[in-house]
Amino acid sequence: MQVPFFRTLRARLVLAILVVQFVVLAVLLANVNRVWSDMVLRATEVRVEELARLLNAALAPPMASLDYTPAAELLDGMRTPDGIDYLVLFDQQGKVVAARGWDVGTALPPPDQLEALHYRSTIPPVVHASIDIQMAGKQYGLLRFGLSTELLSESANRVLLQSASVVVVGAVLSALVLALLGFWLTRRLYQLMEAAEHQAADGMPHPIQVDGDDEVSALAKRFNQMSMGIQERLDALKKNEEKFLAIADYTYGVELWLSPEGELVWVNASVTRLTGYAVKECMEMRYFPLPLATLEERNRVSDTVKQALTGTAGQDFEFRAMKRDGKVFWAAMSWQPIYDSNDNYLGVRASVRDNSQLKEDRLAMKRAMYELQQSQGLNQTYLARAESERSRLTALLSAMRFGVLFVDTHNLIVFHNPAFKALWLIDESTAIVSKPIGQVLQNALNRPANYDFASLLEASESMGESDSYPGDLNMNDGRIVTQQCYVVRDEQNHVTGRLWVYEDVTQEHFLNERMVFLAERDALTGLYNRHAFQEQLKRMLAEAERNQENVAVLYFDLDEFKYVNDTFGHGVGDDLLKRVAEEISGQVRRNEFFARQGGDEFAILVPNCTEADVTNLATRIVATVAGIQFTVDGQPLRLSSSLGVAMFPMHAESAEDLVAHADTAMYQAKSAGKATWRMYQAERDASREMVNRLTWNERIQHALENDGFVLYFQGIYDAASREVAHLEALVRMKDTNNPGQIITPGHFIPHAEKSGKILDIDRWVIGEAVRLLAKYPSMPSVAVNISGRSFDETSLPEYIKTMLAEQQVQPARLMVELTETAAVSDMRDAQRFIEALRNTGCTVCLDDFGAGFSSFAYLKHLKAHVLKIDGLFIRDLPRDHDSQVFVKGMAAIARDMGKKTVAEFVENEETLHMLVEFGVDMVQGYYLDKPSSDHPAIHTFNTHEASQ
Repeated sequence: MQVPFFRTLRARLVLAILVVQFVVLAVLLANVNRVWSDMVLRATEVRVEELARLLNAALAPPMASLDYTPAAELLDGMRTPDGIDYLVLFDQQGKVVAARGWDVGTALPPPDQLEALHYRSTIPPVVHASIDIQMAGKQYGLLRFGLSTELLSESANRVLLQSASVVVVGAVLSALVLALLGFWLTRRLYQLMEAAEHQAADGMPHPIQVDGDDEVSALAKRFNQMSMGIQERLDALKKNEEKFLAIADYTYGVELWLSPEGELVWVNASVTRLTGYAVKECMEMRYFPLPLATLEERNRVSDTVKQALTGTAGQDFEFRAMKRDGKVFWAAMSWQPIYDSNDNYLGVRASVRDNSQLKEDRLAMKRAMYELQQSQGLNQTYLARAESERSRLTALLSAMRFGVLFVDTHNLIVFHNPAFKALWLIDESTAIVSKPIGQVLQNALNRPANYDFASLLEASESMGESDSYPGDLNMNDGRIVTQQCYVVRDEQNHVTGRLWVYEDVTQEHFLNERMVFLAERDALTGLYNRHAFQEQLKRMLAEAERNQENVAVLYFDLDEFKYVNDTFGHGVGDDLLKRVAEEISGQVRRNEFFARQGGDEFAILVPNCTEADVTNLATRIVATVAGIQFTVDGQPLRLSSSLGVAMFPMHAESAEDLVAHADTAMYQAKSAGKATWRMYQAERDASREMVNRLTWNERIQHALENDGFVLYFQGIYDAASREVAHLEALVRMKDTNNPGQIITPGHFIPHAEKSGKILDIDRWVIGEAVRLLAKYPSMPSVAVNISGRSFDETSLPEYIKTMLAEQQVQPARLMVELTETAAVSDMRDAQRFIEALRNTGCTVCLDDFGAGFSSFAYLKHLKAHVLKIDGLFIRDLPRDHDSQVFVKGMAAIARDMGKKTVAEFVENEETLHMLVEFGVDMVQGYYLDKPSSDHPAIHTFNTHEASQ
């Protein structure tokens, strides 16, 4: 390598010698100049002192004698020869006496201090001096003069020039000698440089020839040794570099080195294979590998790289990266801080690999694990559910009153519940599982007489594809047990065994018998009921018409019976009715038919009779009722009855007319003063009945047109909590003849039904109830009673639906009550009417349920939501076992059918408590509240809502 001359060692050596020579020369010349300057100043100082003594001696006499002319002449003679530049003489007053070489018009410069001149770098050309002219110690004037230094300065300069010439010549000669010496000394150094340059150029060592034993020769030897060592090191380094590159450039992932500032220091060639970018492109990227990350990942990658640069280690950091061609892949990065041998932090060594396949495998594994966990969870759930179902099924079967027995295909018992052992009176400690069923049943304590289970098994096995084997068993203890056998199949439809179910139906058989009895009997009195009366009347009339015989109908009721009910309660009224039924039954012969029509009305059918026979019987009945001794709380009650008689075919030829005429005759007896009887008289019926009917029709019409009706409300309560469940709306008529008084429905409803006005009353009640529900949104639901005549009114359900929509009332808040007797008498119309009501969303209630007990069979056709049990079964419930059985059966059947039950005529705590035990849902009666036009529940619920 060619080095510029002025940067060579030789040039620097020569330059250093010259600089040293010139510095010495300068110092020498400066010193000579200083010495000569001091000499000139010392000579000048001596000259000034000598001249001062001389001039003072010469001028003092003339100045003392004030003879200034000689002094002036003396000044002329002294100025030029002695090198004095000027002279100015002043007298004692400071006036100029004489002046030579100075313009007296110009001010004189101040005199120089000779001591101060030693500190000046140059000598002034003129030294200004001042002396006092004295003689004998007395001053006579002042002399100012200037002494020229030119002559001394020129001499000093000549000497200085000569000295400088000698120094310069010596310095040049010294420099030449030293330069030659430097060239000679550096010659062999340049040989070392050339050898080093050749070795650097071709990488091969160039040994230098060593001559002598001086320092340069030793340096040459060391150089030759160093060259060989460096060459060996370079060869080893090259081999190591090749190995390193082979390892680094052919790694699976990208290896890189980041500086502490995050700049890329080095990256291997694998980056091209992984990303498509060349190494050079990566080195030019700022903050590599951040540019590889997708946009949404860059913040996360940047934070991770910053964290790594703090000196922490990490591995398997995953992020989404993008190749040069735009393909996205999953990258995983691991890093480790690196340090030099002195523990100086050098940055981070990082590895980046394509993790896409591993990521997919992980995701697939996660999905598989998740699906496996889900499957395990489902299996555990199903297992838990199955176990729970098994526990519930076991608990259910154990709690059931049915005896359940499961046998396998070999008729060995697999499972049984406790009820099975209880029915067959098998000891609970006796193990029967895995035993033959025939053996177990034949050894049971309670089994049917002549029970051959082997033949029964044979019959059950021959069922083939049938599902069950029904049959009843009469047990030893008198109970009746039904047995049913069901074939059990697995998922492949293979028979795995049989399920035998045994049920104690003794109570049901009793209830069925009781139902048959109550279907024709009155629940309160035990007499035949209206339905049985109608059937018997039809049979008697048919037989009488066939045999040309007479049939009489005696129709009577108790006078002022309503007063007894209202005053002493329905319980007393019921007792009175039973007493009357008992007493009159003693007056009725075996072939006569005694029935209760409802309320306090009774009827007697007398077949094949004469008018005299009927007269005697009517008289006995009136007398018997009058002779009944009945007391309430020690107070005797005087009873009387009014009785009407109508005979076939004398008074009527049809059953309906015959009953109606007997009823009319009874009212004729009441018109005659009560406590008597009357034979039907057609002429009286035609006038009185017509007048009475017209009068009531006018009153009903007047009430409809002039707000003559009013709604009373009675609460229906939840039996258990005794909270109001809903209200029943009861229509009353205002008595225009007695303002402030109310007419009960028993007086005007029968006439309204006969005249058809009942349809208008039904619509008025519905409208008022709906408007009230709209006015008080939080009041309980309201039940309204609909007459049987409305079944023919096909537009009534639509009227209800429209009314509810106009008033914005939820249909479920309106309950429609239909009497059971009316519904059963016209089943088809009732069924259509109830279905139409259900479609409106209203709740349907079947009122007076049980009055004809055979109506149980009609429940599957009459889709009512609520059953209101007839009050006949409730009034004497605590003391009437038959009524208890009947009410309990009705509640159970209704509950099984998903229907609610209401018991009316609840008049004491004992009855209410018993109804709760029977499972009756709701109750109604005077014990809870009485009907009123302003029921508290209407306002209580709304007041409570307002307060909230």
